[in-house]
Amino acid sequence: MKKIFYLLYIITTSFFMACEKEEHLVNKNNEQLPQNPKDTVQNKFIFQWDTLIDDSKNDDEFFIGNQYIGVQRWECLATPPHIYVGATFPKSSFATTFDRENIDKKHPIDLTFNFPIPYITCMEDVKGSEYLQKIKEALKSKEFQSYTSPQRPYIIKFAELKSLSNIESCFPYNKDFGNTLKKIALQEFNVENIKSLCIGEVIFKGFTTSMDVPSNGLFTNEPTSSEKLIYIRSLTYGVSAYFIVASEAPYKEVLTAFKDSFMDDYNNPKGVLHNSKIILLTTSDINQEAEVKATFNDLNNFLKNPFMGGKIYGYPIYCTGFYVKNNKIFTRES
Repeated sequence: MKKIFYLLYIITTSFFMACEKEEHLVNKNNEQLPQNPKDTVQNKFIFQWDTLIDDSKNDDEFFIGNQYIGVQRWECLATPPHIYVGATFPKSSFATTFDRENIDKKHPIDLTFNFPIPYITCMEDVKGSEYLQKIKEALKSKEFQSYTSPQRPYIIKFAELKSLSNIESCFPYNKDFGNTLKKIALQEFNVENIKSLCIGEVIFKGFTTSMDVPSNGLFTNEPTSSEKLIYIRSLTYGVSAYFIVASEAPYKEVLTAFKDSFMDDYNNPKGVLHNSKIILLTTSDINQEAEVKATFNDLNNFLKNPFMGGKIYGYPIYCTGFYVKNNKIFTRES
């Protein structure tokens, strides 16, 4: 009898332990998503980009294009920081949280918008509301008429995922975004018959706003802060797209299809992408809330018209920082 009770105890304990370990993912309608999909063989994931286009040359720029973006109609809120050219932050929060801004009085600064015919203006009161006003004036200027939104991507990269559970590791500075993208993919993809999963990144780089350093220093009085201060010397605006492709073809064949005309491949009944599925998240405006789309036509439309015919200018995707004390450039290594 004791053996029977002991056996029942072991079975009951194991059951409740299993229940405690189970995690439930839900979509925006609070519907439970499938767990541990059999998407691919679960090997140790090594993340590596395959670059199709990369025009980035300035290693001193901080890429902030995916750190604060959210997803519309999902529980993933955008958290765009209050940043502007001339804004000053402690070294520890620069290009990360961008919090604890130093709002001490500053000297007026000259702003330059790098249109083909540069637009130059003076910001007398160096603060966020004044900066937004200067952007509005720049967009209405005759100099802006000389500017054409880029049609060539600044960056296009792909990486094989192996498993949907690896998506989060692609966004180390925005885990919520990566987790939400995973949830969307779990909801939309039938992963039973797929041979490959990959993630793509597309960045379009627009105009840059930068400042000249006042000859008598940035602040009217030397800041009393004990921590080293970094100010934003420039902000570059742009738009971005992140997408997941689930395919019955191997990753290398999917990558080759994108190197050629991916729409021709998609429209070809024998094409690699014809039976593939895509989840696309595009971020285009200052609110940094990504739109969810689900067709290759949506991706093609984004690539053809990323700035919506000049109606939008994007959101901050790159910034540079300089030390207040000596005006030397700030890098992650420094």
